Amino acid sequence: MLRRAVKRSHETGAAKTKRHKDEKKQGKIQGVLGEKPKKDEADKTLERLVMGDTGELMERLQSVESPKSKSFIKDESDIKSEEDNLADEDDADKAPAPVWQDDDDDEKIGFRVSSTAQYPTWAKMSWEREGQDEERDELLTSTRTYLVDSPTLTKGLIQMKKCTDANAECPSKCKLRSVEFHPNAQVLLAAGTNQTVNLFQIDGKQNAKIQSVFVEKFPIFSAHFTTDGHQVIMGSKHRSFYYYDMMGGRVVNVPVIKGLEETSMKDFSLSPDGKFIVFHGSYGRMHLISAQSKEWISTLSMNGSVAAIDFTSDGQTMYSIGNDGEVYVWDLNTRSCVHRFVDDGCIDGTSIAVSKNNQYLATGSYSGVVNIYNRNNLSDKRPTPLKSIMNLTTPCTKALFNSTTEILALSSNYTESAVKFVHLPSMTVFSNFPGKEDKLNTVSSLDFSLNSGYVCMGTDRGQALLYRLQHYANY
Repeated sequence: MLRRAVKRSHETGAAKTKRHKDEKKQGKIQGVLGEKPKKDEADKTLERLVMGDTGELMERLQSVESPKSKSFIKDESDIKSEEDNLADEDDADKAPAPVWQDDDDDEKIGFRVSSTAQYPTWAKMSWEREGQDEERDELLTSTRTYLVDSPTLTKGLIQMKKCTDANAECPSKCKLRSVEFHPNAQVLLAAGTNQTVNLFQIDGKQNAKIQSVFVEKFPIFSAHFTTDGHQVIMGSKHRSFYYYDMMGGRVVNVPVIKGLEETSMKDFSLSPDGKFIVFHGSYGRMHLISAQSKEWISTLSMNGSVAAIDFTSDGQTMYSIGNDGEVYVWDLNTRSCVHRFVDDGCIDGTSIAVSKNNQYLATGSYSGVVNIYNRNNLSDKRPTPLKSIMNLTTPCTKALFNSTTEILALSSNYTESAVKFVHLPSMTVFSNFPGKEDKLNTVSSLDFSLNSGYVCMGTDRGQALLYRLQHYANY
């Protein structure tokens, strides 16, 4: 040792430098093979950025550990695999966003999530739980039938549910003069002075628009389906009228009919047997037009002016009422007036309706009073009504029976929410409609669906309000 120390003391400068390099190199090799060299602060910071903090990692592992796994002692390989999994998750979170995204991929992902994820009902969107809400509402509203089978409509309260507006997809910006259900299909027309007839597929939910028919310079004051449902007749303040051929998809103008001497053809009704279109003329005249050929057939006349007309279900008898307060009974086979009588207490008649089973006749007046008669007791000059309904305070402009003759709908276009439903044969008004939550505005038109499953009310604000009558199972 002494000899080696003495030898080093006599080393030249070059030899000494070479020896220091060899010792440094040897120390690095030992550090790799043996004890790890100490890390400086920069190395520690870099390691935390890349690998994460070890203490934080252990806390995360403990937080996800289940109660059963706390007593389980994991070996080193398990801990390393969990560290690798967490590192992979961190790397996935830090992965850069894709440069572009394929719409097809979104659809596949959305379908996959919706088909596998199970959400509680309260957490679903309204459109997702719509069907379940309907099932619940149907169960709640029909519990009575599980206890007692009641095929007939009971008086007192009427079960009605507000649906999506019939014309929600294409609302009108004008007063809806006509809303009417198709006689055979689940279709409704809505027409107004905006020169357009809109047709909608009625399902109570979406009510998709089928078609719009625009007639230039022809504001529509009345529109009705023909009895066979193949055409839509339209009337306006013109001497001619139009009809839309639904089978051919064309609008046809019927030119001015010579000899009628009318300035407008805006109000009309169609006979249930499909034979006649009856236009309300001036000075009490009623013009019978063939529903098939659109040719003039005959003209009937009454005193005063024509306010409203309606027919028996077979189309053989027609009733008319006007401002003289009398009801005229017409035989359409002979085209003559066979009887007329004074409407009890009426000075100015405004509406008239015949029930579908031909049992009742309802007449509305300017005072708002509606008389209900038995058609078998109208032979007298002044018959006595079965009941006088006095719930309207403004003129009754619309009276309509439903298909089962259990409901008589009454409305007035003189004020807001002036709608009443009368229960037959008790002759009492349902007390719960309209309610405070029913914002009806001013109802200008009204109609029941084929089997009374729905009722639609057109308003002066262009809405086609749709309600589900829950007593009736069919459309």
